[in-house]
Amino acid sequence: MTNRSPNHLYYAYARHALVTALRLARVQHGSKVLIPDFICRDVLASLRAVGAEPQFYEIDDTLQPRVDGSLQSTLGADSHHVAAVMVVNYFGFPADLDRVRRLLGPTTLPIIEDNAHGWLSSDEHGTPLGSRTQVGITSVRKTIRIPDGAYLEWRDDGSLDTHALHEPLEPRDYSLPASFRIRRAVSRIDARSPIAVMPLARGAVRLLRRLGGKPPVDLHTADEWDLPTNRSPHQYSLQMMGEVDQGAEVARRRAHYPRCEALAAAYDIACPFASLPPNVSPQGFPFFWHPEKAEAFSAAVQRERLGEVITWPSLPSRTSLAEDSRLRSLHLVNFLV
Repeated sequence: MTNRSPNHLYYAYARHALVTALRLARVQHGSKVLIPDFICRDVLASLRAVGAEPQFYEIDDTLQPRVDGSLQSTLGADSHHVAAVMVVNYFGFPADLDRVRRLLGPTTLPIIEDNAHGWLSSDEHGTPLGSRTQVGITSVRKTIRIPDGAYLEWRDDGSLDTHALHEPLEPRDYSLPASFRIRRAVSRIDARSPIAVMPLARGAVRLLRRLGGKPPVDLHTADEWDLPTNRSPHQYSLQMMGEVDQGAEVARRRAHYPRCEALAAAYDIACPFASLPPNVSPQGFPFFWHPEKAEAFSAAVQRERLGEVITWPSLPSRTSLAEDSRLRSLHLVNFLV
């Protein structure tokens, strides 16, 4: 894959792509950006990099903006300070842009499409996610196992500040990180082993962290404030983006999803999505954790080798998401292998 595709810029992480997206949308120091209250804290580091402040709007249990006018009311009397709105394609399922525009009302606010989960997904019209608004960001490393890899995509319709664009970044070509090489090796063993090796390896790492007096999981709390050091993508990542069999990857993910649906129905586990739309390549199978049933469901998922059960997101420390929100219980059967 070339690093010089038309209207694309490639980065190590979507957070770096978002910084450029914000500048393209004319977000400046002191601006406010509307973002969902159900969001990964990493997003805030990108806003901080351009001096912007988040203003949260509500997401309902179907992972769409609430229809009770909350997005429009979030603009409030301070709307002249709001520079842009972000929408998220959660887990590769398209955000309802028509609903977003209705709720925003008569405004010309640029919409930034956060497609961190949706590489290879399209909407009902066959339009690739991340390309449906003036500017979008897509993370590829959430879909295929690469050390980094994300890109910015934009449409030069005259509304963007194209002075924010820069020359393509020179890809890094030094040795791959040891942590990535280890995870890649374990995943390859896991694919050939009759037992799930990845959960065993992860459990061993967490035990070692506990024995060392550390939390079992590194929470990366600094990610809310600081961007990753590496801005340029690794050459290996760009190569793998170009070489992956996209059709086979989409087919694999779409085959896993109904199997997870069947298990969820058997264990009475709820999912935020009613069905799998035809053009969606799901990042995984999201479900609401149930204290009496989810452990058995997760064990069944592991036996079927459908993916690893993870939590998402690591919420910002200053999120407005209600403490009793059902979204706080959301988990994901991640289809990354």
